[in-house]
Amino acid sequence: MARIIKKAGFAALLVACVSVPAAISGCSSTGETAAGADEQSASSIGLELQVGGGLKLAALSYTIIGPGGFTKSGTLDVSNSTVISGVISGLPVGAGYSVSLSGTTSDGSTTCAGSASFSVSAHQTTLVSVHLVCREAPSNGSVAIDGTLNICPIADGITATPSEVLVGSTLTLSALAHDPDNGPSALSYQWSASSGTFSDATALAPTFTCTAAGTATITLSVSDGDADASCADQTSVTVQCTPTANDVQAILNANCISCHSGATPPRGLTLVDVRAVIGAAAVGCAQKLRIVSGDSAHSYLVDKLLGAAQDGGCFSGKQMPLGKAPLSASDLSLITSWINAGTP
Repeated sequence: MARIIKKAGFAALLVACVSVPAAISGCSSTGETAAGADEQSASSIGLELQVGGGLKLAALSYTIIGPGGFTKSGTLDVSNSTVISGVISGLPVGAGYSVSLSGTTSDGSTTCAGSASFSVSAHQTTLVSVHLVCREAPSNGSVAIDGTLNICPIADGITATPSEVLVGSTLTLSALAHDPDNGPSALSYQWSASSGTFSDATALAPTFTCTAAGTATITLSVSDGDADASCADQTSVTVQCTPTANDVQAILNANCISCHSGATPPRGLTLVDVRAVIGAAAVGCAQKLRIVSGDSAHSYLVDKLLGAAQDGGCFSGKQMPLGKAPLSASDLSLITSWINAGTP
């Protein structure tokens, strides 16, 4: 777009057509007039460069360099324009001029720049076409991947010798494991259990002590030092911790001997020492034994604690302990386990 300024002095017309990447489109304009020292001041025209994706150039900076060391610079407001054009006056007649334009989108993502050469003739408006090239700022990077490989260890199993001991006794454990690539570190071991204690919870072959009657689950975790904890492998084994007479006696002391003790206990049954009733006849059902070592199902003591004959035969009186809550399932299990284990 060109506009002739019919005033005294010199003027140059700048028309910029923008060459942009695929994301930018459109060609906009601005205009500005400026008078020389011996001329009237000229008016200016703003411009707007519309950029693809809703981005826009709000302003363009210009610098004019001419013969004899002449320079002129300024900013073209393009916020309200639809094309790039402008008239800049006050330029001395001569050849060898150059004009440079530059601008950045309002979000800073794209920068445009370009330049062109021209000459100025007296009382003429020179048409100059400036080709602007716009570039988006880099928005992507890259990552260099340097992978390492480790084959995780395998816990093959646990040897427990023996697999059953009395509460308070120990058994020997041994870990079976291998690491296919033998790295990054030597195998390490970590033992844990639902109950009981270890002589050394990080040893290859520790001893294990039963501290509570019942089944104990022993778990072995094997690591080759990989920083990823999921690389460690696990395996488990169960061992039987058989209760002793002392374990049974503790239950009877808490629930029964308040009645079944002294000189005249009910039915002549004293439970101060549970071992004394092993193989003894039951007064209420003489054909039965109070405790049959190795056979809780035919032990009358268990019948009385359950409140019924396990074999459907003779049963006399009421469920024990009389006047109290029945024994818990865990207490009953401990007593029957002790009897079935041969009343150790």
